[in-house]
Amino acid sequence: MTHLAAMSRKAGSPGEPGQAEGLHRGPGSLERLFREYAPKVYRLACRCGLDPSEAEDGVQEVFLKVQRRIDTFRGEAAFSTWLYQVAMNTLLDHRRKVARLTRPRHWSSLQDDNGELPVEGPDPGLEPSEGAARQERCQLVREALDRLPRKFREVLILRELEGLAYRDIARILGIAQGTVESRIFRARERLARELRRLEEGL
Repeated sequence: MTHLAAMSRKAGSPGEPGQAEGLHRGPGSLERLFREYAPKVYRLACRCGLDPSEAEDGVQEVFLKVQRRIDTFRGEAAFSTWLYQVAMNTLLDHRRKVARLTRPRHWSSLQDDNGELPVEGPDPGLEPSEGAARQERCQLVREALDRLPRKFREVLILRELEGLAYRDIARILGIAQGTVESRIFRARERLARELRRLEEGL
């Protein structure tokens, strides 16, 4: 397990407010930001469908963009929300580039039937048959998510995997909260439909 992967297990979401809100100011700010947020961005990268190696590349790409764009932060929202927006857009773009080169993609964090979010592989406490069923379900969810348009995929990641509030998702994506709510409703319907199609072999 990589250093970032280990740290990401203890990290919250990049958009969570807290003591790190002032880390973008002053000398050495970029280094402080990386220490604070890199594990959280790594976890988000895995939830966007990148495998561990690709996720680390994605983290580097995110912080290169943060370095270039830091002066555009105007304080109209929490800094962590601004960072989350940069991270989400960058990681989904990175995943699309990776997808053109490699198949299949590895979704390292997907909900199972119990609503749990496995971080890396099957739970070692499960019986082999249960672990296999869980892995099969994760594979189906991954494939169903891959079939969704980006606007649906990103709201499901932010809501169902990251657990963000509707208002925070609205800020990150730059859309109205009502749009977020309707988009999530439609995304869930589409996901359920794609899962049924996959289960039927379509």
